[in-house]
Amino acid sequence: MSYTDPDYLVRREHCAGEAGGAATTEYARFATFQKSRLKKVHAVVTTAGTSTDHGFAIYSGTSSIGAITLGSGTTGASASSVTLNITMNPLTRFSVKSLADATGKAIIVYEYEVTPDAVQTA
Repeated sequence: MSYTDPDYLVRREHCAGEAGGAATTEYARFATFQKSRLKKVHAVVTTAGTSTDHGFAIYSGTSSIGAITLGSGTTGASASSVTLNITMNPLTRFSVKSLADATGKAIIVYEYEVTPDAVQTA
């Protein structure tokens, strides 16, 4: 894909579903088949947390790369990670782990873009 390709500037998203409900548990796994760049991870509260520890740590494989803090945000509240700009090599797994709150839940959305050097299936 070249820099002049219209798809080059398109941000993509993967809604990984609802995460949370148990403390320090892995949820919302995501992988892509082609080289991409993870820009941010977003969360929208579906069940309010019961403590300031409601949120998610973001992982690339087994390495923590960021976090989203939701605290006691009510249903519909949203928060995002900082800009990550992490290279996603083909089939590298990304996920979130809930923080210490065992009640809160949120929809997790990964924002990413395909990189120009990605190899796509012909």
